[in-house]
Amino acid sequence: MNASISKTLSLSSSTLLFAVAMTVWLTPRTDAGIAAVRIAQKDEITEVTKEATDSQKPTKPKKPSSRIYLTNGDKLSGLPESIDDEQRMLFKSESLRQTAAFPLANVLALNLDTWKESPKIDTIARIELQSRFRETHGDTILGELKELTPDSIKLNTWYGGEITLKRSMVKSLKIISNAPGNYYGPNGIQEWEVSGGTSAWDFQHGSLISHASGGVGKDVGLREKSHISFDAKWQSSMRFKFRVYSSDVTDTTPSAYYEISINRSYAYMRTRGKSARGARILGGGRWKQIASRPEGNQARFDFFINRTTGSVTIYINNLRACMLQSQNPDPENLGTGLSFHSEDRYPIEISGITVTPWNGTTLPKPKAKATAEKKDGDADDDKSENLPPHRIVLNNGDEVPGTVGKVEDGRMVIETEYTPIRIPIKRIKSLNLGDSGEEPKKYREDIRAWFHSGGFVTLKLDSFKDGEVSGYSQALGDVTFDLSAFSRIDFHIYDDEANETRKKIRF
Repeated sequence: MNASISKTLSLSSSTLLFAVAMTVWLTPRTDAGIAAVRIAQKDEITEVTKEATDSQKPTKPKKPSSRIYLTNGDKLSGLPESIDDEQRMLFKSESLRQTAAFPLANVLALNLDTWKESPKIDTIARIELQSRFRETHGDTILGELKELTPDSIKLNTWYGGEITLKRSMVKSLKIISNAPGNYYGPNGIQEWEVSGGTSAWDFQHGSLISHASGGVGKDVGLREKSHISFDAKWQSSMRFKFRVYSSDVTDTTPSAYYEISINRSYAYMRTRGKSARGARILGGGRWKQIASRPEGNQARFDFFINRTTGSVTIYINNLRACMLQSQNPDPENLGTGLSFHSEDRYPIEISGITVTPWNGTTLPKPKAKATAEKKDGDADDDKSENLPPHRIVLNNGDEVPGTVGKVEDGRMVIETEYTPIRIPIKRIKSLNLGDSGEEPKKYREDIRAWFHSGGFVTLKLDSFKDGEVSGYSQALGDVTFDLSAFSRIDFHIYDDEANETRKKIRF
């Protein structure tokens, strides 16, 4: 046996050992079962030797393959087929002679590489549901808005047909345009440029996660005035850098950008670029104290940025934090990209990124303080009942109070106090539904399916077959989804031990 065959046999034997170990784990420990393993082992070695001899022959392109992760730490590539009546995941792999049957109790996650190009539509409705007990984020559903009533919201989706959502469980409804200067994500690491080392950032659980010093950026076509918001999470200190109007998101030191540094209780802005006369610009102002430092290790950030004036107004958790001003605004070679930059000692996670054009004037209104309870509140109650149930926020910052009805020909029909009006959906930024949230229940059989497009949906699992997953959700009812919409499916999502194991995996 020559060296190349020996090496191939050695590598293939590793696969064999895993396959044998997997068979032992799946097969009852009877004499017949052990004998079957030994026979499979002997036959497999013969096949491996033959494969090694034929290693010089051209190989066919690899077929699409997913990966199953087990609770004991093992993993196996292949394709999921279905879940049988005994609650076992049937999984076909080239490493095993027969279809494996993994009890669901032993399945941690499925990593899916199936992908189907979704149809392009002008506007997408992004609905976030109320979060479950002790969870930060709720389920997210994307689709084309069809109807909104006092009790329900209807979406048309490519992956699940028409979906009707229970409105009392909806936390927010935002309209996402596909026009330049608009973005919602992240939807996967493949759409972002990583600088400072390919392993500096990756994508997990709908978030961009840093593992080392480096940047992750995307050219989103920023407009002259932009509103950028995102969720940030950190381990020890709120410390990271955020660049906007970057001329090159693939470079750690592009020729032009505005850079905002967030460092615990302070913020700082630096400008890099070239002036109209060709002089090099590189400088910043003074550190500004952050007025609303968040408690805990996560927060929602909103940046309202005017490229021309070089001004940035920062809100943290809907509270005004500070305003930064460039000392050399509007370098002529600014670009349209944005990027996040981390340090080794201060890893961060970024999720829920939303980019929209901004009118340059409208800023979040401070929440009104709760008033003391009145003894005779009948008049106030009557007044509140007459308030319109919806508040429609337009892209230019204007607000339209009224009642939303059907959506026809790309326009939303709104009943106002005086007359019905029809507003193009592409002009709408969000809808404030004004509802008190109803918290979804947790079920032991719940799974969590992560969309390629970002976000997740939680279902009480019913069936898994023919490329589809079916289940029940309090907010959605009984639904069936196309598996190609998802990048991963997690099992045992409320089990602390399983979640700790999941955190250690780089899917």
